This record gives sequence, structure tokens and C-alpha cells, in this order.
Amino acid sequence: MPEQSNKKRYMPGLDGLRALSVIAVIVYHLPMNVLPGGFLGVGVFFVLSGYLITDQLVAKWKAERTLDLRGFWLRRARRLLPAMLLLVAVVSAWLAATDASRLHSLGGDIGAALAYIHNWWLIYHNVSYFESFGPPSPFGHFWSLAVEEQFYVLWPLLLALGLTIAPKRGPLALLIMGGAAASAMAMAYLYAPGTDPSRVYYGTDTRAFGLLIGAALAVVVPSASLKPIESGRGRFLMDGIGATALIAIALMALFTHEYGSFAYRGGLALLSVVTAILIAVLIHPSSRLAQVLSIKPLRWIGVRSYGIYLWHYPVIALTSEANTAGGADYPRIAFQLWLTLLLAALSWNFVERPIIGGALGRLFRRLTSRPASSGGSAAWRALHPRAFALLSVSAIFALCISCGSGSGERPGASAEAAGTTPVVQAPSAGGNSDLELVSGGADSSPSASGKPGASPSSTSEPEATPGASQAAKPGEKEPTVKQPDGSESNGSQSNGANSNGTNSNGTNSNGANPGGASPTGSKPGGTQPGASGSNATKPNEAQPDGTNSASATPQADGKGVTVIGDSVILGVKPYLEKLLPGILVDGEVGRQMNKAMETVEALESGGDIGKVVVIELGTNGSFTEKKLKEILDELGDDRSIILINTRVPRQWQDPVNKTLKEVAADYENVSMIDWYRASAGKEEYFGKDGVHLTRTGAEAYADLVAKELASVREA
Repeated sequence: MPEQSNKKRYMPGLDGLRALSVIAVIVYHLPMNVLPGGFLGVGVFFVLSGYLITDQLVAKWKAERTLDLRGFWLRRARRLLPAMLLLVAVVSAWLAATDASRLHSLGGDIGAALAYIHNWWLIYHNVSYFESFGPPSPFGHFWSLAVEEQFYVLWPLLLALGLTIAPKRGPLALLIMGGAAASAMAMAYLYAPGTDPSRVYYGTDTRAFGLLIGAALAVVVPSASLKPIESGRGRFLMDGIGATALIAIALMALFTHEYGSFAYRGGLALLSVVTAILIAVLIHPSSRLAQVLSIKPLRWIGVRSYGIYLWHYPVIALTSEANTAGGADYPRIAFQLWLTLLLAALSWNFVERPIIGGALGRLFRRLTSRPASSGGSAAWRALHPRAFALLSVSAIFALCISCGSGSGERPGASAEAAGTTPVVQAPSAGGNSDLELVSGGADSSPSASGKPGASPSSTSEPEATPGASQAAKPGEKEPTVKQPDGSESNGSQSNGANSNGTNSNGTNSNGANPGGASPTGSKPGGTQPGASGSNATKPNEAQPDGTNSASATPQADGKGVTVIGDSVILGVKPYLEKLLPGILVDGEVGRQMNKAMETVEALESGGDIGKVVVIELGTNGSFTEKKLKEILDELGDDRSIILINTRVPRQWQDPVNKTLKEVAADYENVSMIDWYRASAGKEEYFGKDGVHLTRTGAEAYADLVAKELASVREA
């Protein structure tokens, strides 16, 4: 990712730009949700890399009429590999000592990272960058290194061909920009609005435009050709253009969302063009903006930006808590930042800088020019001993881990995929422990998912797949729920791996907000008997036994009420069925809003959808207003519809809740249950994954739904 220029003329303004970019990426990955477009920092790095690499290659061509491909590739390997090998070794050693099963599941990640094909490995395995869940892979950010390394391998060859076809500066730049335009158009064409954009985000083909725009800039504005500007007015104009570009990048980082169409249909390309303009200003010897960005703190971060980028993600991934119901943990965040900077500084001082200074070259020359008996000690002195030791051990350990783990189960595999039959604990009549996680979702233990990609409702794929349905087909035995007394009843089992979480033994069943404000609103509705759909429980099936209610809400009639949701609602289903006998709950692990229309149409065709419809979706990813409105329009204005917003420790939480709120306001027959507000500060509601509910949380959730239904019927 970020790298140091090997040009003789040092351009400190670029270090400042590196620093700002890596800070944006780190803030994006921290559990704060304050910079939704921080991922754009990677796009800035791509343009920087494209410029610096092409600037060096073109200068070499002009001076010697050769690109010296062998020397170029060796320099790239010397700059990038040592720090990466060190990180892989250290992280692997940590996991081997603390969570060996998780390390075993990361074999594919490690092998793909070492081979610099990580982006295509993630695409092939349908691993999302944005909808990551479970313990994320500490190597999940290596996709960008893979894109750059693939560029380093292919670009010199293509540039050599381009210099032959179009030796003049103008035609060559146009040829390169043509390639950039093709890449940007491929991103726009392949992107499907309202779906996970990881394919176009990871792909070398769809991200090459940033690197190529930087390369075109290097052809048009080589750094060696720049001369000081004598005119004060000229300097002012140049700095004004640069400042405008910097402000534009900052605004994009503040307001661009990873699921918005803007980013993938021109936004990232626009970012690359604006970044190229900013780079053109910062590399100029007369730029005062470059002096501003050259302050010592930014230069310190910029010089070490490659190491900071490498270390920040595993530090965050290995030290963050999934349950963020209590809000941002700022002491933990401060520790993560400190540890990242410390590790990056150690990597720079003891590995990267000695090797950049030529220690490996000196060692190689001495080993090949002197007999082993006389040159051995000198060779050891030629290389910083700590750097050599770290590099050697890192390379051996990383390769051993990769080879030894390669046969492990792909991270994200679920109990469902393995053919197991998980069980949801039904509400207790009293006396049972509250410590179970009553979820239809994934195992929250670290070994259940070793990398990003599994959605909160599933440790396999983010969307539902054929065969994942819980509904019993004709002639088949329906799934069972274990009752507190050890008996079983049909139709109430949730889909997904069992997961253990902890909460307090007491139950807070009213789900009220601090201060007593109700999170629900009401609109008119009616009743209609519901019926079975996929993953649905037929009315009056699997009603939990026991004398105690799941909450303080009196038992009411649930007939005519249909609930459509994902694994969160599967965990709540037994409590809803106890409070609202006759309710139809249609939940499915991994379900997203983009697939909900199929469920609605299936229920309608079978006459199984009630006059009151509750939709609980958004746990597994974002969606567009258009998609939600299509579903609401299909349901019609003769039904009362209740939308439930979400609490999920992922980047899409706020956009999902914003979309739900805005769309609900446009429909007279739609009301909202504010689960996000009702669960604020209620860490006891959630299991270790921060998404699926404990018994206490499930009871509170069911109580909110029951109260809102009562309000709808009274209206």
C-alpha cells in the first residue's frame, strides 16, 4: 500500500498526503462510525503508487533507454516483502498461542496474501469487505497490497509496450487514460445497486483506474521536470487549486457511503482525478501547501505509513469487542492506536529502514565475493542483525503456517453447512439460566469464522441459499425446539450454529429507553390468519410451555400478523409465539432486504400473509430506498406494516436505520420500532457477536413488537 519514493528529490508533501490517507483508513476501520468514506484513503494510495512508480520508470527510460525490469521488481520486493512477512509471522504466532483453531482456518488467507492474490481469493470465496462479521481476518486488508503488487508486475511490461507504440508524452498519456476509463466503466457496469459491492471494490480490473490515473500524471508531469514558480500570483493559484482538491477529498470521505451508487459509478474515479490534481501541486517545489502538509507529525506518520497500514488492521481485529451496544470504547481505541504506531515504528527501525538502506544488497555482495570462512562475520555485520533475524524467522514461520494451514476449513463455514442441526432454547417457565444466546445465527466463538465475509445472520454466505430453509416439506419431520422440561415441540427451531453469550440473570422485558421514552409508534392495522411459508412457523405451533410470560406484556392474539426477518427474529420467535399465539414468523439465516421480495411473493401466493406485516431486516447488509419501497408497494396500503431498525456493530448500521426511518415517513400505513434506541447501553441484550440476542434481549425485543402491535390495533 503506502510506500516510500526512491527518487533523489524528496517530496515531503506526499508524506503528508500519505499520513492523512492512512489516518482516514484507520478511522474507518475503528468501531466509531465517524468517517463513512474513510475507505477512500485506499484510492488515494493507489493514485500515489501509480504516480511514483511510473515517474521512476519513465525517468529510467529517458536516462538509459531501459526500464531495468529485474532491478525494479527486486526493489519492489525488497520494499514490500520484509515488513509483510514480519507481520504474518507475528500475527500467526499470536494466534497459535491464543486461538490455534482460528489460525488453522486462516490458511487460505495467509497463502493468498503471500502470493499477492488475496483480492481474487476473497472474490472467489465471496468474502465481503463491507459485510464482514464474526472475528474478522487480521489479514483482510491485504487485498489492496495484492492489487498493487499485481500492478507492479504487469505495469512495467505494459508501459514498455506503450513507450514503443506512443513514445511522445501526449499520446502515451491518452493511451493510459483510455485504460483508466475502461477500468472505471467496468466498475460502473459490474456494480449492482443495493447489493454488496465487494466484487468491484476488490477487483484489479475494476480498481486499476486509480493506479493508471496516477501513471498518466507521471507521464504528463514528471517530478524531475518541475521548476520553481517566480510569480507570487502563480504560486497562490496553484496552492488554491491544491487546497480545493484537498477539501474535496475530505468532503468525499465525510459523506461517501460504501453502499451508495455514487462511489462505484464515478465517485472513486472522481476521487482519483482530484487526488492526481492534489499530487501535481504537492510535488511542485514552489508549493506552500506541500510545506503545510510537511509538518513533523504528518511526515513521521507518512514515512511509516506502509507499516502503519500493515499493522492497524490486525491490531483492531484482534483487540476489538464485537458487542458495541455500550458505544465506542475510547480507552480501547486509544490503546489500539498506540499499539499500531509502536509496532509500525519497530518495523521501520529494525526491518524496513535497514533493508531500504541496502543491508540485504551488502550482505549478498559480501557473501558472493568472499570465501565463506573469511567473509562470514563481515556479511553478518553488513546486515543489521536484528533485521536479518526478524526477516529470516518471519519468512520461515509464515511459509510453515501457510503450508500447514492450507487444508483447513474455509473461514466462514457454518454448522448449517456442515449438516448439523442447531437448537434454540425456548423461553423458560422459571428456574433456567439466562446465559444462553437465543439466536438463529452464527457461533460467536472466534473459531467459527476466521475472516470477514460471513454476515451477522450466518457464518457462511451473506444471503440465503437454497436448502437453508427451516420449513418442513410435506412428509418431512419439522425441526424441534427443546423445552425446559426436556420435551420437544415442532416448528420453532432456528437456523444457524449455536452460540454462547452471557448476560445478567435478571430480565428487563419492557425494552424501554433510558428516561422511559417508547421506541415505537403506531398506525392503523387489522388482522388476518397467517399461514406457513419458508422458514415460517404455522399458527399455534411450537408455543413455549410454562406459566410465566416472556415479559410483562399480556398475552394477545397474534393471528393475522406475519413477521419477516433474518436470524435475529429466529432467536426471538419462541418469545413472540408465547406472547402472540397464532403469529406467523418467517425467518431465515442470512436473509437480506434484497431477497425479501421473493418471500413476500411466496407468502402472498399461498395466502399466508396477514393484514399486519412486521419486517426485521438490515442485520446482514445495506439496501436502497428503492428496494424497500418496492416491497412496501407490493404489500399495499391496505396492510399495516411495522419496520424494525437494527443494532449491528458494522458500517451499514446507520445507513440502514436512516433508510428505514426516511422510507417509513413516506407511508401512512408504516410505523417504526426503534430497536437501536431501545437497546442502547443494554450490553446484556447481546451475545459475544454484538448482534444476536441473549434471552434477556430476546424477551425485550418480543415485548417491543407486542406493544407496537397493540398500538396498531387500537388505532
